[in-house]
Amino acid sequence: MNDGYYRRINLAGLSVETCTDNSFVNIRDFLDKFADDNPDQGENQELKILFAKGNRKIELSSGWNSLSIIGDDIDDLHNPFNLIGIAQALFRFAAIQLAPKGIFLLHGSTTVLDDKAICFGDDGSSTAKTLSSLEVALVSKHYVADEFCFFNSQTKEVSGYRFIPIHIRPVVKEHLEKCHGFSSPKSYCRKTLAGEFVEQDKLFTTISGKLKMLAYTHFSEKDPEIQKLSIQEATKAFGFCITSHVAKLLHPNFDRMRFSSMTDTDDVKIINEELVSEILAKITNGNKMPPGIFEEIPSYRLIVSQPCQIIDLLRKGTD
Repeated sequence: MNDGYYRRINLAGLSVETCTDNSFVNIRDFLDKFADDNPDQGENQELKILFAKGNRKIELSSGWNSLSIIGDDIDDLHNPFNLIGIAQALFRFAAIQLAPKGIFLLHGSTTVLDDKAICFGDDGSSTAKTLSSLEVALVSKHYVADEFCFFNSQTKEVSGYRFIPIHIRPVVKEHLEKCHGFSSPKSYCRKTLAGEFVEQDKLFTTISGKLKMLAYTHFSEKDPEIQKLSIQEATKAFGFCITSHVAKLLHPNFDRMRFSSMTDTDDVKIINEELVSEILAKITNGNKMPPGIFEEIPSYRLIVSQPCQIIDLLRKGTD
């Protein structure tokens, strides 16, 4: 990292040195939103992220301490495959470094219902994280973050970045329009076959706070049901939730929305338990969750046939 524009940024408390090709003015402006005005001089490991021209790809170093985001046209941030692809890479890189400190990147979308922050997460087979969160947020008018939520297991705080847009896939928009009269506001990002990407401040009030619940949505033709997970079940589900993003950085074929090929797919690849266990052991250095976390933050499995059942289930099943 010699030539280029240097900027130290802060990703959920992690100080990282970045170097950006001088021609990437939009990426430079984007990184300024993460400006680190008080870098931690005590960091014992120098972390680096490089933005450069070349064949389109994302590369993580073998030591997991540097990341390269490469592409000739990646400075066009109106293209959501660039904006979301870059955000994914930044947050996933941060997730690896922050996990030993008990700060995790949740693969989930977090909203608020009745003053309680709820993360709709990935338990390995759950679906509709964004749809579930929007179903709730259209009632509460409050939102934390879509897809990228940082959770501090010590303080129980959950937060995100308000300038990362909500990804509204076509099937999600169809439901919201049909059942809720939803209309998308004009967005910074171009509309693509992957759907629309809408700044959440144009839809909701962005907040942060203590996480009160983890919910995992499963669609079925069975009667609607809410099931409280046992500690063992909750621990297993949470393992998927905090490793999925890292797994997709290490194995890009698991991603639905892919930076390198600029494609989006409905084909969801399931991350196996063996890989989850392997990643979890590496990123946490073998440390376990703080005792009592799943008593304080209960986990639920939601069985629904259609999204409009979610709010009633949450209110009736968690009283």
